[in-house]
Amino acid sequence: MPTRPQIHIGLRNLSPANQGIIWTIVASFCVVAFTAIGKYLMAELSVPMITFFRCVFGALFIIPWIARVGLVGLTTKRPILLVARGINTLIGLYCVFYAVGLLPLADVVAIQYSKPIFASLAAVLVLREIMYGSRWRALIIGFIGMLMIIRPGFTEWNFGVLFALGAMAAGAFTTISVKLMTRTEPPDRIVAYTLIVMTLGSAIPAILDWQTPNPEQLLWLILLGGLATGFQRAVARAYAAADATVVLPFEFVRLLIAVTCGYLIFEEALDGWTWAGGTIIFIASVYVVREEAKRSSFLDSNSKN
Repeated sequence: MPTRPQIHIGLRNLSPANQGIIWTIVASFCVVAFTAIGKYLMAELSVPMITFFRCVFGALFIIPWIARVGLVGLTTKRPILLVARGINTLIGLYCVFYAVGLLPLADVVAIQYSKPIFASLAAVLVLREIMYGSRWRALIIGFIGMLMIIRPGFTEWNFGVLFALGAMAAGAFTTISVKLMTRTEPPDRIVAYTLIVMTLGSAIPAILDWQTPNPEQLLWLILLGGLATGFQRAVARAYAAADATVVLPFEFVRLLIAVTCGYLIFEEALDGWTWAGGTIIFIASVYVVREEAKRSSFLDSNSKN
């Protein structure tokens, strides 16, 4: 069996695009797995408890890196942005767990594909960028895809939809912040700050709703924390290695894994509307990311001329 250093050396020998693709697929397995564990544990533990232990055990997996690099490795010129990302990620995590407790796993994953679309919209509202044609088209198409999943008026209203949308909005900020910070911050430092902030932030809600987990639940929580940290590190590495235009198309693997997991473990129906809506949202997301990349390249070339 290859050792961890051998695996990293093997990955470094690949092209940046292939590295990004591999890390994206690894991230897809990790995110569906830890979300499924959270959904399973919700039958016995509250969301604040699951979230807190996810943060605690997730932080434990990053301690070896902190011990190796010391305080120097945590030195950063962007502390506010790193703390903001941690708070945002914690809010998104609460939303994800509440959402999967009320909705099928595949529905939650499919709605998450709207992140690039709403990240583009956020750039317009917050950064005062222009809402040009491709952004409008992607927003409208993505909204249609979400309507196909939610089907308002045709299915019973479920508050899980609001939590899924909240998780998606939080994920949109995370996506922007990761790509922005990887220009100056190593992936492990980003994850370390995120986990520290999340652990401190989740402690009070957990104390107010404390339930001591039994040994079996504790093992599941340890695995959940490890997978969640693996997801964050894989995502950070994917976006550090390759552009979003390369990485994003392979995130569709998440829907395939989520549908399979939901069907085999939770006996959730294979809903054709989820497939259709998720595919439409995914196509709109890939479209807006590619258009953003083309526009950025065009503006850069004009600025140099």
